[in-house]
Amino acid sequence: ILIVPAQFGLRYRGKSVRRGREIYSADEFGLSSFATGSMLLTHPERLARWDQLHVDCAGDEFSEAADGLFPLAPDFLYDDREVEFNAHRVDNACLQFGAASAFLPQYPRGLKV
Repeated sequence: ILIVPAQFGLRYRGKSVRRGREIYSADEFGLSSFATGSMLLTHPERLARWDQLHVDCAGDEFSEAADGLFPLAPDFLYDDREVEFNAHRVDNACLQFGAASAFLPQYPRGLKV
């Protein structure tokens, strides 16, 4: 188990996945569907109602056409009394979604951990 600081999408609420990727801080990266799904398993209350923030998996890319272009990103959302795994366009901004991300701590040069 790796423990890193992470957020479920509030930081990028209402921004497209593409925009979120553009404005990550230097020590930040988008979470994959595997990492996000693992976090949801340990925090099931995170997606329990329709009016909660749905989570984009900005660390993954998806293509329905398998043509080398990746216009979609996976996401998790709550709909009709269940959690759904879906995908939508990386350039669509929606107030109900936010990109999940994590942060790697930066240590001063020469410091060994």
